[in-house]
Amino acid sequence: MTNHIKPFLFFAFYLCSLSSQADLFYELNNKVYKEFVQTVQLYPVNEPLLDPILYLNDPRLLTLSFDILGTETAVYNFTIVHCTYDWKLSDLQLIEYVNGYQEDEIRDFRYSLNTLTPYIHYSLTFPGENLQPKLSGNYILVVYDSQLNADNILFTRRFMVVETKASMAVSIPQYPKNPDYIKTKHQVDVTVIADNTYRVNPNQSLNLVIKQNGRWDNAVVGLKPNYIYSDKLTYEYDELTVFDASNQFRNFDMKSFKYQSEYIQKIQMEPDCFSVELWPSKRRNTANYILEKDIFGRKLIKARDDQDSEIEGDYAWVQFFLDYPVPLTQDDIYLIGALNDWNLDENSRLVYNFERKGYEGKLFLKQGYYNYLYGVVEKGKTKADVSTIEGNFWDTQNEYSIFLYFRKPGTVYDQLVGYQVVLSHNYD
Repeated sequence: MTNHIKPFLFFAFYLCSLSSQADLFYELNNKVYKEFVQTVQLYPVNEPLLDPILYLNDPRLLTLSFDILGTETAVYNFTIVHCTYDWKLSDLQLIEYVNGYQEDEIRDFRYSLNTLTPYIHYSLTFPGENLQPKLSGNYILVVYDSQLNADNILFTRRFMVVETKASMAVSIPQYPKNPDYIKTKHQVDVTVIADNTYRVNPNQSLNLVIKQNGRWDNAVVGLKPNYIYSDKLTYEYDELTVFDASNQFRNFDMKSFKYQSEYIQKIQMEPDCFSVELWPSKRRNTANYILEKDIFGRKLIKARDDQDSEIEGDYAWVQFFLDYPVPLTQDDIYLIGALNDWNLDENSRLVYNFERKGYEGKLFLKQGYYNYLYGVVEKGKTKADVSTIEGNFWDTQNEYSIFLYFRKPGTVYDQLVGYQVVLSHNYD
């Protein structure tokens, strides 16, 4: 079915399906809904280690890629959904924030080559001529098979569209306001340089969001300015913008199955995939801080230099183990990082092994270089504490993303008018 004859009935169904937050059959975050979908990535073209950010009326594009395990091909569809600053459905209708059609197709695919695990690699450059976001703000990209319903959805991905209207100055002082945090936490101070448009009733119209690395579980969302001046707004808090400094991310290099890199203990070839066992991990909360540069929790999908990583990169079950003499009774331990889309879900939850006296788990991953941390989550909570296992060191190099949203009086959506990324330290 070509785009120019998409039926109106689908459009009506789509609008109806988004009538309220309670009606949604998918979550407004990064999530994969089918086990045969692997290695979903969304990033600026040729920049796989950057966040999926677009700029309004700017030619720069995003690359979407993913693998479908098996050998059967299909033409998949996608659409986009506009969200508020705190990732809830906005009150806009699709026609208000999209130029073009309500959905488009993903047709470009290639079969895997010389891999134990057969798969089909799909890719898309977005936005295309058939569908483009026309407003700034937060978006969800929804990929599905045939029709948009609960049975057919494959995955969702967050991305943002920036319309730069305000500049920001961000600093992370060595000495936080609270002296107890001097060696263990990062305090993020933000100053917004803006005209009178943003200084009129900013507690109603402005919302600031601060994200540490790729984590959303500990993000500061909906922050209000605490001082309003004639030419600027400041966000300088004793507690609200303070983050655990944590530690440098752990890593393992799985770009080749021909050799065992530093943190890999064993590589085995199974009938339909590889098996990779990492060396057991130790707690670092009482160890000395060691600067080991990382990629801020991200993943880099990469096979050997003589291979085409997209279709010749193979898959492995990667086994993790954390020494822990006694199991926790009120908490769970999770893997944190882009290797599981930063989700604290069942796939990333570790299980205690009483014989080995530690927590273990495994993930199905494509060849590449991966960062991760261990986090402790109290049962019933949604925020991970990394200090219990990884420790907190002010020297840790973290990446902080700052987003400024503005709801113009008389409108019903949040514009993303400011975006900036800063590092906690300027190490060479």
